[in-house]
Amino acid sequence: MKHSYPHQAESARLLEAVHTATRKLSRVGELDAVMRDVLETACDAVGAEGGTIYIHDAATRTLRFRHVIPEEVAARIELSEIPDDFGVAGRVFISGRAEVSAYNRKEGAKPTDIERKAGVLVRTMITVPLAISGLPPIGVIQLVNKRNGNFNEADEAVLDTVSDVAALAVTNARLLEQQTQVASLEGMGRAAHDLANKAAVLVTFLRDFRRNLEAFRDSVGVETLAPRAKFHLEMLEGSFEDVFAPYVERVYRYARLINDLAAGKPLAPKLRTGILSQTILESAQYLESPARTAQVRMLYDLQDDAPPSSFDELYVSRIVENLVGNALKAVRETVSDEWLEENRGNEDAFIGTVTIRYSFEEGRHVLAVHDTGPGMAPSTVRAILAGKAATGWERNVGSGLGTKVVRELVTALGGKLSIRSKLGEGTTFLVEFPA
Repeated sequence: MKHSYPHQAESARLLEAVHTATRKLSRVGELDAVMRDVLETACDAVGAEGGTIYIHDAATRTLRFRHVIPEEVAARIELSEIPDDFGVAGRVFISGRAEVSAYNRKEGAKPTDIERKAGVLVRTMITVPLAISGLPPIGVIQLVNKRNGNFNEADEAVLDTVSDVAALAVTNARLLEQQTQVASLEGMGRAAHDLANKAAVLVTFLRDFRRNLEAFRDSVGVETLAPRAKFHLEMLEGSFEDVFAPYVERVYRYARLINDLAAGKPLAPKLRTGILSQTILESAQYLESPARTAQVRMLYDLQDDAPPSSFDELYVSRIVENLVGNALKAVRETVSDEWLEENRGNEDAFIGTVTIRYSFEEGRHVLAVHDTGPGMAPSTVRAILAGKAATGWERNVGSGLGTKVVRELVTALGGKLSIRSKLGEGTTFLVEFPA
C-alpha cells in the first residue's frame, strides 16, 4: 500500500529515503552484510534508535531473527525464531500491512523480560513487512524508539517505499548465497566421490585381509605359539574386527552420504531397531584417544534401560562424533599453550570435560553433548543453527561443514537440534529424536 503526502517536506523526505536506499543497497553483497545495511537504512530513514530484521523460513513457518541494531544487543538477547503468525511481527507478516505501536508506561513500570535482557526500554515501535510491491513478504522489519516523537503514517510511507528496495537487495543476496553454496557443494561432492572410490578399494581389501589372517592363524598353529606371539596375534585380530573393518565400512558409507548431500539427493536413512545408548557410547569412544591427548576428560551418563529405537547407525555415529569433536576443540580454548606444555604427560591434569548424556524423556530420545569451553553468544548460536557460521574459536576455526552435516542428519531422522550456551559457562548441543 502506497501513501500520499500532504506536505512538501514529507515528499522530500520520501525522495531522500529512496535515494539513500537505492544507493546503499544497489550493490550485490554477502547476505548478512546486506541485511545489516537494510536495517541501518530503515533506521536512518525514520530516525529510529534501533531495530531488528526477521526473515521468513517457509519450511518451518517461522520468522528467523537475523540482525539487530545496536549490534551489542545481539549478544544479550536469546530470541532466534518465532512462529510466523506470532505477535505484532507475525500479524504484520501475514497481513502485509504496517503497524505502529505506542506504549504509555506509568512511571516506575518494570521492563519486560526481553527489554531487561536487551537493555532497551521500548516507548514506540513500528513494524513493516519486508516485501516487493505485489509479492508476498519475505520477512519483517521492526524499529523502536523514534528519536523525535512517535512513529506516524508518514514513517509508514517512507518505510513502505524503502521496503521495496530492501526486499530486492535481500532477495539478490540470497540468490548469490545459494549460488556460492551450490559451488561449494559441487566441490565437496567431487571430494566425497573420490573418497568413496578409495574407501571402496579398502572395503574390497577387507575380505582378502580377513582370509589371509585366518590362513595365517591356521598355518602357524596357535597352540604352539609363545604366549607373547599369541597375545599379539589376538590383538591384531581384535583390532581388525572391532576397529579397522567397521571403521572402513563407516568411512565408505559416510563418503557416499556426503556425495548425496552435495548432489542434493534426499537422504534416505536405513532404519534399524536397536539400542541407541550403545551406538552413542561406541561412537564417542572413538574420540577417547584424542581426548586423552588433549587432556580432556570424557564423562558418560547414558540411560541403558531406555526402550529400543529405530535409527540409522551411521547417521547417529556421525552426529555424535561431530558434536563430541567440536566439544573437544571448545574445551581446548580454555587453557594456554604454556599450561599444556607444563602438564603434558600428566595423566591427572585435565583442562576440562566433555559430557555425553542420553535419556528417554516424554516419548523422545534425547542426546546432549556438554563441554566446559568458553561458551557462545546468542548471536553465534543463532548463526550456527541457521547454517551461517562454524563452531570455531580463536585456535580452532573450522569450516562449519560438520555442524551443517549434523543439522541435515538430525532432520533426516525427524529430530531437532538446539543449542544452550552462555559465555563463560560452556555449551550444550541437544538432539531430540522422536520415539
